Amino acid sequence: MMPSNSSRLRFGPYELEPIERALLRHGRPVRITPKLFDTLLLLVQHAGHLVSREDMIRAVWKETFVEDGNLAHNVSVLRKILGEGSNGHVYIETVSRHGYRFILPVEEAAKISKTSVSSTRTLRDMHSLAVLPLDNLSGDPEQEYFADGMTEALITGLAQLLPLKVISRTSVVRYRGTQKSLPQIGEELRVDAIVEGTVFRVGRRVRITVQLLDASLDRHLWAATYERDLRDVLRLQRDLAEAIAAEIQLTLNPRKRGSRASARRLSATAYETYLKGRYCWHLRTEEGLKQSIDHYQIAIKKDPEYALAFTGLADSYALCGSRRLGERPPQENMRKAKEAALRGLELDENLADAHLSLATLKFQFDWDWDGAEREFRSAIGLNPNSATSHQRYAMYLATMSRMKEAMHEMECARNLDPLSPIILTATGRLLHFQRRYDEAIGFQRQALAIEPNFVEAHFNLGMIFEQKAMFQQAISEFRKAIRIAGEHADYWSAALGHAYGLAGMKNEAVRILDNLQQLTAERSIVSPFDIAWVHLGLGEVGPALLWMEKALEERCGALVYQNIEPALDPLREDGRFQGLLRRIGLRHD
Repeated sequence: MMPSNSSRLRFGPYELEPIERALLRHGRPVRITPKLFDTLLLLVQHAGHLVSREDMIRAVWKETFVEDGNLAHNVSVLRKILGEGSNGHVYIETVSRHGYRFILPVEEAAKISKTSVSSTRTLRDMHSLAVLPLDNLSGDPEQEYFADGMTEALITGLAQLLPLKVISRTSVVRYRGTQKSLPQIGEELRVDAIVEGTVFRVGRRVRITVQLLDASLDRHLWAATYERDLRDVLRLQRDLAEAIAAEIQLTLNPRKRGSRASARRLSATAYETYLKGRYCWHLRTEEGLKQSIDHYQIAIKKDPEYALAFTGLADSYALCGSRRLGERPPQENMRKAKEAALRGLELDENLADAHLSLATLKFQFDWDWDGAEREFRSAIGLNPNSATSHQRYAMYLATMSRMKEAMHEMECARNLDPLSPIILTATGRLLHFQRRYDEAIGFQRQALAIEPNFVEAHFNLGMIFEQKAMFQQAISEFRKAIRIAGEHADYWSAALGHAYGLAGMKNEAVRILDNLQQLTAERSIVSPFDIAWVHLGLGEVGPALLWMEKALEERCGALVYQNIEPALDPLREDGRFQGLLRRIGLRHD
């Protein structure tokens, strides 16, 4: 027999109260929109029986004309709210081409007092949140870049607008498709709340549905659906941030309200190609960076005032320059990066990403120490939740021998992005600079526990083992880095040559040195600093300093750390080395 329209209905950990129009989980209220409630109630009241699409649309939307897609979207959101796993439907079954069936047993429950639905925790208690990767509902794997880009944009928007901690992309992306429970994710990321949702795109229309959940209690707090033209995606992102802020009852950062980029419309093509560029940039490969530059240039051509596209272009050129990738000389890539960053700031002076891009270039290429610090502070002031800004500023402060401040900034970065191998290895690098080698090893190990093939962590371990005179362990780590790097192994081979030299394996070190010098003669894919590094391992101070002079002429980024790098201690008293430091601006007599 079907339950009556007034009966309280119980299924799994949930209870549904038709009269009060309330959904409860373990006695606690789950916030749900009216249409979602009506959809769920209809299915639950007909549990075990097929409900046709036509009947559901007629019952829920009544006289309003809607398409089947609206119903499918509602069911998808309900599955999210109820916590269905990706491996099978626990509550709602799809009957292909016909409709849906609620498959969990339902029983009538006695009424309970209203006091039992009150929450013991208020939205005011929320001080931190994470945005999990948005699900791509298009059914097209080729649209994953779009869902990924929307996730990153939402994280950035919330980070800039909300005065609370927002976890960075690098950490949350690891939960894509996870089967972990909400409390477990909340504990691992150390957050109070979690935002999850879906993206559905048809042509130039974008629909995004998000819900805010209490992480520790696995409790639904709030949900909303927004639909916009692709050109209005910046407005969409801001609307979401404002809605979530209103629910948490916090005040938005007033500095961001006047940002020109937040109010303007975008070319749909420009935004889409920007997302593709960002997706390719995250691959961190030579081909990915080349594709990202192409995408950013298309976006700029479609919308010459798109500040974010210029910032993305700056980041891609800078990474190519620092890793000596692509056909352009490193200096040319760095110059192009600076031009793009300056243009981004010209278009939007409140764009934190543009300040960060410029700060990095002033730090590692211009050696404009005062200018770099101003830009880092501007970037952090505009977006205090940027883990990357805190991390790079920490490395700058270390270069300035301000280690206490550097460690504080790196702790901020780690708090915002606790599962980032980049930030964990950078923390280890700061400890390495301070000769705290055993602590440094611990952070490199943490990074490798998250990403076993993270090249930088193996490289940094090798550097630490060298300082501990554990040369065989150092050689082993450098070999791992070279094996993982594959076609770009030359970038890391100088470290192995340096270790061979220190270990007394002169022939092996000389073979690497000869190979690097030959590559340098053929094409500029090897840094002069790398050749200097192998000479130094062999104890050949004169040639090492000559190649460091060439590295200075090329403004190699590695030179910025030479005042604090333990491996260079043998050169500290050499007047030629001190002269190099003065010309870089790292020593003042």
